[in-house]
Amino acid sequence: MEITCPRCESTFSVEAKALQQHHYQVKCGICQHVFQVNPDDETSAAGAHLGQRLGRYLLLLIIFLLILALIGQILWSTGVYSYAANSAPIRRVMIQSANTLGTQISWPGPNREMRIVDSHVTALDNHLAEITGKMENLAGHVQAYPVIQVTLSNVYGTPIAHLQFTPKEYLAKPEESISGFLSHTPVQFSIKSPKLIAAAGYQVTLLSQP
Repeated sequence: MEITCPRCESTFSVEAKALQQHHYQVKCGICQHVFQVNPDDETSAAGAHLGQRLGRYLLLLIIFLLILALIGQILWSTGVYSYAANSAPIRRVMIQSANTLGTQISWPGPNREMRIVDSHVTALDNHLAEITGKMENLAGHVQAYPVIQVTLSNVYGTPIAHLQFTPKEYLAKPEESISGFLSHTPVQFSIKSPKLIAAAGYQVTLLSQP
């Protein structure tokens, strides 16, 4: 049982059995004041003290959660999370958490820090073509996969068509688009479409955001 000295308001714990043995008379160890304890009053006071402590703990918990939310907002708005996502375990946790919440991570970009490593055009039947190659993210963080634009030209070099393909259209596993374009890790792409017809020239471009 917790009791409070009426003179100095010091609070300390005393066993109920010891109080009974001393006929509920207590001497404060701080100010040496001797006073009589009413068990019913002290029980009520103890409950009030417990409620106050729980209230303080709840307030501290709310403040802690608000700080975490603020930190998360800052990390999200500045894109810092995309740098942490270079670590495979961290990226895996981020993606699993997003899946649990029924959402997808909005990776920043794509920006201009990416390139086509190599590309090849293969002629197919029915005057169609297939373009394969690799692209690389040169940024120091994970970013969104770009849209690939293919410009077809005639024998005079004049553009005759501009085609655009999304990550889900050119990645071997379309679901990998939600994992983000990893930094300094070449990724293979393959473009095959009824729109991609045989032409004299092809120009493959990675489209970035302004």
